[in-house]
Amino acid sequence: MIAAFAAAFYYWPSLKGIFLKTNTVEFVSSYQISNLSCSFQNSCAQISFTFNSTQKALSQVPTYQIKETPEEAKTEIIFNNVTEISDNFTYEQVINNPLIEDISYEQVNDAFILTVKRKGNLVPAQVTIQGNIATIKLPEDGSGYPQFLELEPDDNSTVYPLLQKIKTKVILKDSLKKGLFYLNDADLPLQIKDLGNNEYYFEASEKLVTDQNYQVKTIAIDSQNRASVKIWEFDAQMALAKINLGDDRFKYLGWWGDINSTSTPVMSEPSNQSKQLDTFSTINRVKVLKEVYGESIDGNNLWLKIDGGKHPGTYIFSAFVTPIPQPEPPKNFSIPPEVKPGEYWIDTDLTKKILTLFQYDKPIFATYVAIGRPGNPTIEGTYRIWYKLLKTRMRGGPPVVQFFYDLPNVPYVMYYYKGYGLHGTYWHDKFGTRQSSGCTNLTQGDSKFLFEHLQPTLPDGKNSFLSNPDNPGSVIYNHY
Repeated sequence: MIAAFAAAFYYWPSLKGIFLKTNTVEFVSSYQISNLSCSFQNSCAQISFTFNSTQKALSQVPTYQIKETPEEAKTEIIFNNVTEISDNFTYEQVINNPLIEDISYEQVNDAFILTVKRKGNLVPAQVTIQGNIATIKLPEDGSGYPQFLELEPDDNSTVYPLLQKIKTKVILKDSLKKGLFYLNDADLPLQIKDLGNNEYYFEASEKLVTDQNYQVKTIAIDSQNRASVKIWEFDAQMALAKINLGDDRFKYLGWWGDINSTSTPVMSEPSNQSKQLDTFSTINRVKVLKEVYGESIDGNNLWLKIDGGKHPGTYIFSAFVTPIPQPEPPKNFSIPPEVKPGEYWIDTDLTKKILTLFQYDKPIFATYVAIGRPGNPTIEGTYRIWYKLLKTRMRGGPPVVQFFYDLPNVPYVMYYYKGYGLHGTYWHDKFGTRQSSGCTNLTQGDSKFLFEHLQPTLPDGKNSFLSNPDNPGSVIYNHY
């Protein structure tokens, strides 16, 4: 009896093993997926799935493989033996995720394949298991991964539909192994310029089509197989000839347009063979004084003579200028009580950045201006010009303003309150923005026009004049 019991006890481990093999396996042949979810937490994109097995198993999650394809900025996670998906996964769940461009999935021969198109640093994906929940993690942390700078064209900018250069600067910790460009998901041949110190320019050229939205995706992989992807977009704008500005577009000395491409050449004459004086980008706005015919480029020979800023009287090829809504005088306005019938005065709408010259109740002229930055705003209120100068030196710095400046020979200056004034500008072309230290910045042509109309009147031979009761200054009214 004792011997029989001992024998049974001796064989118990092997019997237990047989029981586990026949009733509980490590992985089963059929899993179901439900409760798909996506989130962005602690600088990490997380995609979770709940699995249900059809029978008892040691592992409640099936086997899986992770496939990384840096050349396509793509990660695939493949779960085996998945026979049913009882939930839907939509793009709206990841639309604001900074690390995910798109998600899709499919079933192929009982394999569930999740494909994630990624953004940012392509840090390898991780999968963590907790019970029957599998969570795919795409971390954001990636010190030493490639970085992208100086996008061209700018993100969310507009460019003319012709042959355009597409470019970005890449900075790496180690040497470059591979660089790629995709334009609307099509492979775009690129040139790589080695700048030294593991810095590179990726450049390509492409002929763009009118009224088309373009997405650029660039990928850089270094010698340590660290990869990063950058995605940006821009639009191809319709040609100037297709936009009707009206026959009266020069009624206020010219019409306004935005530069629609980075590295836009500013030429001394209406020809690419003339001297290039500068380049503008999409942060610049110009006033067109005259439309002229010049060198033909891709069948277009229209050039624009511009006022400025930095380069009044120079030329820009018309393809690089997009007309914008033109500045117009306010429809409803109040004449300051200080203004006498027949007098000229200024209304400046600080919200729209539009200045209007009135002769009492008649609008004479309207233009875009640059006003004070948020830290040094243009003051509101009603004032009179107290001092006019054909030109003067302007200097300033903290604590009055947040930066130092020293500008000699500022033209057509009209001070109306202490150091606040209207004047011409030769150091920027960012009109219609907050750009100044509190003054109202005008193009050089516009400032000359106003200087000639506003009081006090400079006596002959004088370069400056203080207003007085016999020669008072014009009224300046600034408001939001």
